[in-house]
Amino acid sequence: MRTAIHIQERRRCCSMNCKEAQRLLVPYINGDMEEKEEEQFVKHIRHCKECYEELEVYATVFAGIRQLNGAEEEIDYRTLVEDSLETSEEDMRDTYFLTTYTILMKAASTAVLFYMIVRWFF
Repeated sequence: MRTAIHIQERRRCCSMNCKEAQRLLVPYINGDMEEKEEEQFVKHIRHCKECYEELEVYATVFAGIRQLNGAEEEIDYRTLVEDSLETSEEDMRDTYFLTTYTILMKAASTAVLFYMIVRWFF
């Protein structure tokens, strides 16, 4: 029963399933994802406890490997995944804002141009 409810919640939140999300764990950690795909991935991870935990494991392993390879940055393993997801969500909000702003500016420019043409001829 609990699993059925969990599956329904995931279906409502996003179109990505667990198998697809798990296939994208490494590309997400490496920053090799398309914008739209990353958006669906983050939505899925936010609503799927199992995939979130899997992402934590992968991110911790990859961060540990980076440190072994000589990366000098200090890594906070407790907030590693959450910080990454928050950054992705901020990027998505910024992209949405810029897209909306661009569309509104184009619409306003078109309206002004139309007004000027109408004024010119009438």
